[in-house]
Amino acid sequence: MNRGVKRHCSNPHTPNHLGCQKVMTAPLFQLRRMFWSLYGRFVWDEQKALWKAPQVRHIVEILTARRARSGERVLDAGCGTGNYTVALAQAGFHVIGIDYASGMLARAQAKVTHALASNLSFQQVDLNERLRFPDSSFDHVISISVLQVVVNPAFTLEELWRVLKPGGTIVLLHVPKPESHELPLRDVIKHRVTNFDNRTPLKVVLVAAKSWAERTERVRYWTSVELQEMFRTSKYNVLSVDHGPPTIVVAEKPKNLNVA
Repeated sequence: MNRGVKRHCSNPHTPNHLGCQKVMTAPLFQLRRMFWSLYGRFVWDEQKALWKAPQVRHIVEILTARRARSGERVLDAGCGTGNYTVALAQAGFHVIGIDYASGMLARAQAKVTHALASNLSFQQVDLNERLRFPDSSFDHVISISVLQVVVNPAFTLEELWRVLKPGGTIVLLHVPKPESHELPLRDVIKHRVTNFDNRTPLKVVLVAAKSWAERTERVRYWTSVELQEMFRTSKYNVLSVDHGPPTIVVAEKPKNLNVA
């Protein structure tokens, strides 16, 4: 076994893509948190992916169609720099964005206008731990491209289930394994840094580190079938799957939990 990691599995019978992996020990975990803080401060919002803006609108449209009343509460689990969080608040939802990287949250907080301050907030929360929110706290939950990097996806889905109200919606966006993984790493890094308006050595280093990490086992890539299996195993009812890319799964916590 490699230094700095240990084996962890919430259930020894759980399929490997659902819950088991090598888990980082505390020093490595803190290093990873520091990396994402730096990436959030200097890189995240400069990434130019053509699908990003349309998908923000699409997620808002999904929850708006599921909205039953005004003032519904949304948890943005792994909110990053808050682009989805802010868009949902602008659409009239009361939103809490959580992330474990302080640099991400700093960028997110800077986007909160006076008009949004009453129905939008951010908190530093680790999705690898039990969430601080009571049961059935939220009408909806979104998880945007983050479940694949948590320690135990099954545990995280269970926690999101716990804080979601019966009948509530969960929306997961998952970016599948990019075709660029078949290219030499140097070519991938070169392509990604050309998207920056202001390229600096720090940004290049951060992009290179992320590009390398995406090729290791620490990032999972699931098929649509595997994602649906994950949700059903965690007791959600899958409502729809958009195969994308990116893949978007819309699911519901059953209203009658005795029939789940």
